[in-house]
Amino acid sequence: MRRRLQTEKLDQRREEILDASERIFARKGYHAAGIADIADELGLGHGTFYRYFKNKHDIALQVFDRVMMRFTAIGLEEDPRASNSIEDYRAQTMRILHRWLALAEEQPHLLRFFHEQTVAVDMDRLAHVIEAYTLQTAIFLQNGVDKGFLRADLDVRATAEVLVALIFEGTRRALGMPDADARRRWVDAAMNLMFDGIRAG
Repeated sequence: MRRRLQTEKLDQRREEILDASERIFARKGYHAAGIADIADELGLGHGTFYRYFKNKHDIALQVFDRVMMRFTAIGLEEDPRASNSIEDYRAQTMRILHRWLALAEEQPHLLRFFHEQTVAVDMDRLAHVIEAYTLQTAIFLQNGVDKGFLRADLDVRATAEVLVALIFEGTRRALGMPDADARRRWVDAAMNLMFDGIRAG
């Protein structure tokens, strides 16, 4: 029992460090932020920090992975083969984009970290994330082609790349948009552009 409580306490402290690191990397930038900034925010000694992480890059990689898991979970809530009509697929896409916007509104530092710091932390990791999103998007598109509600001549891979670029650029722009209404208008415009161009017939 005592050992389990100690483990839970260690896990809780580790999560607190990761939470603080997300905010500090997003606010100050990966290169400008230091271990001292993170330790000071939590009132920890530097030595305590090194019980949990090897160095700043170690924690930044774990922050990166944790942020990506939150973004990935949004897309994975939808079954890419579930849609049987253009209306179904439009509704799926709308749900995904609105979940992204909700995350951006609830925890804007996550989006800031993703768009402004991931390149500095690990470019290869970022490329892997973009490729994973592209492959997942291609499955959604191929489902539409196979079921006949998307154009038969659709270049699924290239279209997936374009859509992922559109989504990522949209979320980057959301950082500077003045309010939720502006962000939602961007989503509506993107949806109209996408679905008017790829639907069959």
